[in-house]
Parts: sequence; C-alpha cells; structure tokens
Amino acid sequence: MSPLAALAADPPPADPATTSATTTAPATPPPAQPSSSGVDENALFGGDDAGTAPAAITPPVAPPAADAGESILGGPLTSDTTIQSLLGATSDRFATGGKLYLRLDASQTTDWDLPATALASPDSLYLYVDGRPNDRLRAFVQAKLKHDFTLTDGVTTAYGTTEAVNTVSLDQLWLKFDVAKKVYLTVGDQKIKWGSGRFWNPTDFLNQQVLDPLAAYDLRPGVPLLKVHVPLQALGANVYAIASLDQASTADQVGGAMRAEWAHGSTEIALEGALRKDQPLRLGADISTAIWLLDFHVEGAVRHGDTQNFWKGKLDLNTLSFPTSYSRKDDWIPQVTAGAQIGFNYSAEDAAYVGTEFFYNGSGYASPSIYPWLLFEGQFQPFYLGQEYVAAYVFLPQPGPLKDENFTASYLTNLSDGSMITRVDWSITVLTQMALNVYTDYHFGHEGEFNFAVDIPAVSGVPGLENGYSISPPSVDAGVGLTVAF
Repeated sequence: MSPLAALAADPPPADPATTSATTTAPATPPPAQPSSSGVDENALFGGDDAGTAPAAITPPVAPPAADAGESILGGPLTSDTTIQSLLGATSDRFATGGKLYLRLDASQTTDWDLPATALASPDSLYLYVDGRPNDRLRAFVQAKLKHDFTLTDGVTTAYGTTEAVNTVSLDQLWLKFDVAKKVYLTVGDQKIKWGSGRFWNPTDFLNQQVLDPLAAYDLRPGVPLLKVHVPLQALGANVYAIASLDQASTADQVGGAMRAEWAHGSTEIALEGALRKDQPLRLGADISTAIWLLDFHVEGAVRHGDTQNFWKGKLDLNTLSFPTSYSRKDDWIPQVTAGAQIGFNYSAEDAAYVGTEFFYNGSGYASPSIYPWLLFEGQFQPFYLGQEYVAAYVFLPQPGPLKDENFTASYLTNLSDGSMITRVDWSITVLTQMALNVYTDYHFGHEGEFNFAVDIPAVSGVPGLENGYSISPPSVDAGVGLTVAF
C-alpha cells in the first residue's frame, strides 16, 4: 500500500525508423518519430507491417544453378560463381546486426541549482538475428541491453520505480510464414502500432505501454501475438485477426483483436476492436484523408467495462482529506484525437510540414490536484492525465544545403491544467551510418502535468512520509544522442 493510501486508511492524529521524409512530396506526412540515420529501421529491426501486403517477407537472392562441384559454403559451384556472390546469397538468407543508441540527458528544475542538475544516460544496444530460409519464411530475434551509469541498483525513484544499472530483455522474437500465399501469419513477440495520430493513439489497443510522442525513437518492446493477415487485394483492403498472448498463463486469459482497413484514393479507413478477460471491451475507428496540400486524420476509441479505480475529491493533507474511488464500469469512455497537417514546398527542392492535433481523453481529470494521488496509486500516465490536449509541430527535413539534417519543433499543452512544454530537435547524419540527435525542451504555464510538482509535509507514523515527500517542478531539459546501425 502506498504511503498516501495508508494515511487515508488510517490517518494519524493532528504527509517517457523510419527514414527521413522526402523533400519532394509535401503531401506525404512525415513520420511520427523522424530519424536521420538514413536506415529503414522498420525493415532492419522488424517493425510492424500493418497495412502492407505479404511482400514484407523479402525473397532471397536465388542461389547459383547446380553445375560442377561444391563451394566451401556448401552450395553448388559454377564457373562464374564468386565468393562475393555466394556471401551475398548467404547474407540475404541469414543476417546479423544491431543498433547502438547512446544518450545523455540533463534536467534542471526551477530552483536552478546547477551542481545538482539531474543526469540520465539510458543507453541501449539491440542485437538481432534475421533468418530467411526462403521467400515464404522469415524468423527474427532481437535482444536489448539497457545500461545507465547514472543509476544505483535497488534505489526506488520518486515515481515508484526501482533502479537497475543493467537490464537485459528479449525485445522481439517472431516467425512469419504464409498458408497457400493467401493467409499470412506472424507468431511471437512483434512490433505493432495502430492509429494515425502523431502524439496520441487511442486505438493502439495491443501495446501495454503508450507511445512517448516526444521520444526520438519508439523504444517499446514487441508484444506476444498470433497475427493472421488476410489481404483482400480486389477490395484494396486488409483484415487482421489477432490473439494476444501477453501474460496468458491459461487459455481463458488469451485476448482477441480484429482490425479491418480499407484504402480508396487518398482516404484510408480502419475499424478495430479488442477484448480480453478482466479487461474492458475496446472499439475504435481511424480515418485519414488528403485534400489539396492538407492531410487530415481522426482516430477515436471507446471502452466499456473498465474496472480500474477512478477518483474524485481533493488531496489536502492539512485537513486529511483524500480522494474517494468510484466505478465507471458501466460507462462507455471515449478518447478521440483529430489533426491536420499541411506540407508545402518553399523552394524547388525543399518542403516544410506544419501540423496540429487535438486530443479528448474521457478518462482524464479536469484538475491537477488529483495528480499526486494518481502517482502514489500507480495511475500516473503522462500524456493521458488531463481531459483535453492540444499539440502543434513544424518539421523541416533536409532544408536548403543541409541535406543530412532535420529540424523539428513541437509544442504540447494540457488544456485541463494549463501546463505546457515546447521542444526543439535537431538531427544530422554523420559518417554515413551514424545519427547525432540533440534536443532541448522548456516547461512553462501553470503547475500541472508538464510542470509537475509535489510538496507533502512530514507525517509521523506513516512509512515513506516521515521526512515528507517532494518533487521540484521541471524547467529545462536537454540531451544528446548517438545512433548507429550495423
């Protein structure tokens, strides 16, 4: 039980690969997480193939025709066979590689105590094995090592997580194959993302973690799924049936999801639903279309049967007043995001993209006074705390003579509490395969989600609050990252 929950129960007497977008087609929206590495990270690291035809399984190079003798690699040897061609064929069938992502972040609070500037270095190393025995079969395994030299093993942070300097995890493990070239299956831990929103994705039903819209890359791990894909080429449509296997120790804990998507001209429509034991029913729709230079998208979802606790009332330790829980199990709780983007050429070779997005969160709260309580209850979910949000961005890919550089400026505000954050990202490709990313952001506006602070006085007799509890409001964050794929 959290300290605040214990205090409420027994109060004492009087305490968060795509490649760079082209500069010649402004009607095409930039990726949600732009990368300057010049590497197709979806292909390289097994990204989700939702909406694609079975061509996601790339045919290997055909081996040389049988002729005379055997090569040292075990294949037939012909008069025009070279070691390079044999290695190319082998590499196309079996590949190893990875990605190294080094980061250093610094955060300063409104106290502006420079010697006490908080540092973090969440470095990541991905290593993968990609096997393609033939053009209808592909196996992919990727492991992740995360290292942060700024942490101390076993220490609990102000947000309730336990620190670990080194963690090793299985990021992806999946097998792709087809049945009669009509049904395509992917089995295992795999990347998947639903929804067209840049900052919010209410229809992204299958990920346990929500996307950090300000992150340079989507670092969420794969999800254990059995995905069945049936392309309906005559209709320009795709149908997906999915069994969700995450933490399913018995058959009745396996979840189910469906998605149907259809494209006609510049309009794409998707319908989806998901259901699992002890979890709410979720239904969603996603529509995107283009008119002239403008791209529009609307993504909405509702859920029914939500059993989590919702809260009302205020947290006031001076009067020992605490929020009380209530149920919304019988409600249909909506979440809707809608956005627009315009892409235009400002020179013969250069384009700019400007966009905005609005998000209504039916499960959010109108007042930030409840946030500290949500933190102690384990329900503090950034970007989904308030009821209404607005975001805007400007994306400049490879402007002018800077053909290896990208610039992104983002702005988010939680309209429910008046807190705001603005961020600028700059990336450049160096030495062909290495990307340098630099960012800085600034928190301002009212005290709330993006300007979060907690100050709880000492409360004797309550574990964890004997000396009080405080989080200083953030002011400026900055960071630098190096990414190389190999």
